[in-house]
Amino acid sequence: MAGRSRLRSRTGRGPACPPRSLILAVVAALLGSAAPAAALDPAHTATIFVGGYDGGGARRQGLFGTDEQDALLDSIAALAGVPVAGGDAVLPPNVAATTSYYGDTPPPSYTPADVAELDSVTTAWGGGVPRYALIVAKYARDVLRRSGAQQVNFIGGSFGSLIVRWLIEKDLEGLADQGRIARWLSVEGLIAGNWEASRTELVQFLDFLDPLPIDVAHMSYSWVDANLHSPRTEADDPAYAGILIGQVVSTDDSDNHDALSLLMESYREFQPNDGVQAVADAGFRSVTARSRFDGLPPTLAVFHTNHLGIRQDHAAWAEAATFATQGRRVTVTMTSAQVTDLHEPEARYWDWRPAEVVLESRVTSPAMAARWGIRDPVCTIEKEGAIAPLRYYNSDGETQTFTHVVFDDLVLAEETQLDLALHAEEIDYDWRYGVYETTRPPYYDDLGSGELAVSTLTPGTYTFHAASWNCALMVAVHDYPLASPAAVGEGPATVGRATLSVSPNPSGGRVRVVLAGLAAQPGPLRGTLEVFDITGRRVWRVEGDPRQGIVWDGRDDAGHVLPAGLYLEVVTTAAGRWEGKSLRIR
Repeated sequence: MAGRSRLRSRTGRGPACPPRSLILAVVAALLGSAAPAAALDPAHTATIFVGGYDGGGARRQGLFGTDEQDALLDSIAALAGVPVAGGDAVLPPNVAATTSYYGDTPPPSYTPADVAELDSVTTAWGGGVPRYALIVAKYARDVLRRSGAQQVNFIGGSFGSLIVRWLIEKDLEGLADQGRIARWLSVEGLIAGNWEASRTELVQFLDFLDPLPIDVAHMSYSWVDANLHSPRTEADDPAYAGILIGQVVSTDDSDNHDALSLLMESYREFQPNDGVQAVADAGFRSVTARSRFDGLPPTLAVFHTNHLGIRQDHAAWAEAATFATQGRRVTVTMTSAQVTDLHEPEARYWDWRPAEVVLESRVTSPAMAARWGIRDPVCTIEKEGAIAPLRYYNSDGETQTFTHVVFDDLVLAEETQLDLALHAEEIDYDWRYGVYETTRPPYYDDLGSGELAVSTLTPGTYTFHAASWNCALMVAVHDYPLASPAAVGEGPATVGRATLSVSPNPSGGRVRVVLAGLAAQPGPLRGTLEVFDITGRRVWRVEGDPRQGIVWDGRDDAGHVLPAGLYLEVVTTAAGRWEGKSLRIR
């Protein structure tokens, strides 16, 4: 191929992709020896969001361990159709809640013994993860008490996942050993530490410029190895066998002009990352047999976004809402692939084999599109960020057998199929994969693409054919036991016997706000509907009869289309005041 020049031979280097065990879901073979999992009960399970690292958090003053508001949690709760805690003494059993583990003032719910225990842990460890985990555990106990929930789910974001891991493995407040934790979803988690925090010279330099909190030391590989589990990448605790674990990773490393990737490459340690966290450290690479819920490893969802961008990713919100409430797990695995045309010169004096081939995939959910209007991929494994596996082919027509998981996650109850978009390319130049065969574009040869629908109802095998390649896929379906139906979707707010509903919810256009359940009375009911954005600013007001339904078209009082986000609908009549929440998507 014209313009080719091997600038640096690196064909001996393995593919720049996460360890296979991180994305390997061994499906049927593991089920026979596993003890049956306890039934999951979303209707009586609270969900607690544990947020990420704040550089100034360790020095923060003020109250910790009380209900707080978070826009991301509000968005997930709106999709899941569950209420959000707001400081009430009594909470619903399926409430979603979050708190701050930063601060220096204990909440009123703490007893003198609680204060003394936290002070002791803080003194022993200097604060950091052990202190924060104890605060979160005590908060979970308080949510259980106020809600009457039987269990809690944890959604840990970034540093929050390391805190949840400590909480579980140290059995804080007895939550793990008593079976009070139902699910743990780690989103871009520092489960196995953090690459940057483990570069001693880098940390020392940054600490010299501006002293770093102890949190950073607790993110290092050595600290996790020494104080949690060695090897740090392994889950080996029987408590995990009672917890359904899910892992979400992101792969867009372009933040700050690829700064983390370039820094990794300077150490000759490049690996896929989201600009902050390496994919390989965002999940357990191995899970021992005694640590597997229903005999299976954690689920895995992959999004092509950066570390902070996932907070605005609607498909990621939907994935979290689905994981927290549903019971059907679907695993789609590519088991073999044949390349019929390598797109590589094979002349006697001009032979560039083996061909470096990446197998890409995007998975979308028709049920999420129908329910929520969310059509973005719920799992994306592509060459951008070097997350797609690289395979070496030596001849046209060669077939390779392997295990490559395309999708492994929970799906909505009404889901009947997943839509797969499959694509393959032969790489001529990509420094992330260590391929340097040309100095001029095009850097990739297209091997063909197409779409395939697979059933989520029954196991099966499928074949896919494109211009220069084809593959075989296997679908496995596993149903976790559910004690009660999961209520995902519209969540009406209730005051007395009257309920305020907003539908459709989420919506990209008009919504109808209806007040139902009031005692009958003659004539129309005069009421006012006000809509507020997440900052508390009123954006729209209109009068009407809420029993007949008041339509809001997603615009403000000036007629401007409002952006996506969470909105509060407030209906006021002579009989009282009702509130509801809706998620606007664009």
